[in-house]
Parts: sequence; C-alpha cells; structure tokens
Amino acid sequence: MASVSNVSSDDRSQIQRGGKRFNGQHGVDTTLVKEVSWKEKLMGRNVSESSNVISDRDFVIEDDDIFRSSINGIPAIDFSERLRNFLVRDMETTVVVKLLGWSIGYGALHNRISSLWKPSQPFHLMDIENRYFLVRFQCRVDYDLALIQGPWIVFGHYLTVQP
Repeated sequence: MASVSNVSSDDRSQIQRGGKRFNGQHGVDTTLVKEVSWKEKLMGRNVSESSNVISDRDFVIEDDDIFRSSINGIPAIDFSERLRNFLVRDMETTVVVKLLGWSIGYGALHNRISSLWKPSQPFHLMDIENRYFLVRFQCRVDYDLALIQGPWIVFGHYLTVQP
C-alpha cells in the first residue's frame, strides 16, 4: 500500500468521504457503528431493526401539537393528531392483565405468562397500581394469541386479559 505522502489529495478526500482514513501505511476504518442501548438489549431488539425505527428520543413536540383552552373556567388540553398517533402507537399491542383473587409479584407473573403464552418475541411487563399489569408485545401475533385464546389460569386463579 502506498504511504500517505504518495496519495494524491483527490484520493485522500475520497478515502475520507468513504469513511476510511489513512493512518501511516494502513487504512483504518472509522465508520461509526451504532451501539446497542441497554433498552434494546433488554427488549431483545437488534441494531438493524432499531436503527430503522424512529425512536422516542427523535420525536419533538412542537408548539402546535398541544392546544390549551378553558371551558367554563376548567382547563382543557387537546392534542394534535400527530401527537395523538404517537401516544397511541405503543399501546396498539398492549393488554391489561389482572390475576383475580390473588396478589402476584412481577417476577412470578412474568415467568407464568412466558410459559403460558410462549411469545415468539420478548414482551415488556409493567406493574401498575391495584394489582394490574400492562403487557406490551412486539409482535401482533403474540398480542392476538394472548387476547383471543384462553381462559388463562395462573396458580388456580383466572388471569383477565383486556385490550
């Protein structure tokens, strides 16, 4: 390979535009590789899938997305269609579950749901108040299976599943 001094300025600029920079006699690849975030690792997504999706961090709320008003002295807030679609997007494959007549912990419920439903992709379980949980699926097929099939029984008690 030619040394740095033997490379023309056109070749050097082309090399730099292509993501490679010369370092002595060896070409060093300095192209950026997107690191996998902890959230992506936890949710089971790989880099190629997540890099094509607009992340929540990329979404910007603009001034015309929120409409504040007052109706008979009571504050009211309306959202634009764009913001409403963004807020609803993740809820499309989310179900609310509750184990009737039994208090169950997060870990136990997660393990039981995994063994009952056997989802094709990992799901996200969120503990909300009053012994209710949200289950967000990555796959519509898993969502439909959990919602339509059943009845689901965990520790001898019915598991209610609502969209």
